[in-house]
Amino acid sequence: MANETRWIIELDIEEVQEERCTRAVARLRRDGTSLEGTGTAHRHPRDLDLARVGDDLAAARALVELASLLQTDAGQVLEKFGAAPPPPPTGPELPA
Repeated sequence: MANETRWIIELDIEEVQEERCTRAVARLRRDGTSLEGTGTAHRHPRDLDLARVGDDLAAARALVELASLLQTDAGQVLEKFGAAPPPPPTGPELPA
């Protein structure tokens, strides 16, 4: 029998018109603790006004940060029990 766990991640996205940026916060609550990743996307004055692109980039950056926090947390638990931490993440880097 498989052991299943379900996590729900809250993702809040806010566009700040006067700053020409979009901010995102990804929150994971589990086992009485919470992890939070943040991300932003800035629009250059010459860029098209496409809110979806800013939402996508800010959300992706928040989720990447949340993933990094999860990996750090897992590594700390492993080290606490004398095991080697997981290797650092590899994969596509999102442009700033």
